[in-house]
Amino acid sequence: MIATTTPRSIKAAPIVERMLIGPDQALQWLEKTNTNNRKVSDKHVLRLARDMAEGKWVLTHAGIAFGPDGTLLDGQHRLWAICVAEVAVEMFVWRNVDPQAMMTIDCGKARSMADILNIAGSNGTVSNHRLAALRAMLAGFGNPPALSPSETSTLLRRHHEAIEFALENLPIVTSARGVNTAATRAVVARAFYSVDRVMLKDFCRKLTTGILTSDNEGIVVLLRQHLQENRGSSFSQKVLRYGKVERVLKAWLKGENPSRIYPATSEQFPLPEEAKA
Repeated sequence: MIATTTPRSIKAAPIVERMLIGPDQALQWLEKTNTNNRKVSDKHVLRLARDMAEGKWVLTHAGIAFGPDGTLLDGQHRLWAICVAEVAVEMFVWRNVDPQAMMTIDCGKARSMADILNIAGSNGTVSNHRLAALRAMLAGFGNPPALSPSETSTLLRRHHEAIEFALENLPIVTSARGVNTAATRAVVARAFYSVDRVMLKDFCRKLTTGILTSDNEGIVVLLRQHLQENRGSSFSQKVLRYGKVERVLKAWLKGENPSRIYPATSEQFPLPEEAKA
């Protein structure tokens, strides 16, 4: 007797098509099929929408996915971004996707911004220190802006020289732990646009080493000690350190040597785009 097996039911395979999706179509899908998705992140939607509105959106394998019953499984943020940007963009639209696939969607190790930019390759080697300096420089006395990879790439190219100058002259060394941080590099990167580069290098060297060439520069050593002793990571502590570095650099450039350090309360070294505003 020949043994037989009962054939398993074979599920229909997912199908995919490349579509130009406009705001009306995106909104229709969101209203009719988005019944069981996670909470929308407005910041993420705005990042995507800015890229779409500025023509920076690139077609990738990631798109929109619907289940066998037409329920939206993946892509709600992309659809909301289309609505916000009020433009049509191309995406791959997958249908008949098994809902069990959600067990593996977005479950891998998330790529960092540095990972994304290094894979893209348009900015050369991008380190976390470079990104931290950029974010702190853009933040100033506030919070860093929420940027998409495309926006981050553009700003890295725009401020490449300033960021590289800050990293080169405020290197990662054990003796300057707590001193040569993103906040300090942010001030130097900003000052790069308006301060004599030779003087700025001299300031960085003295702040890094603590070695002075004049008795009238004690304020630099005082700042160095303060930064080493106050390494808190709260927002207020970071802003305080940033303000003190700005105030000391401004005073040092004027040849002043105050006996106490008070933080600056307004931006002392505006970026070119801020100065024009």
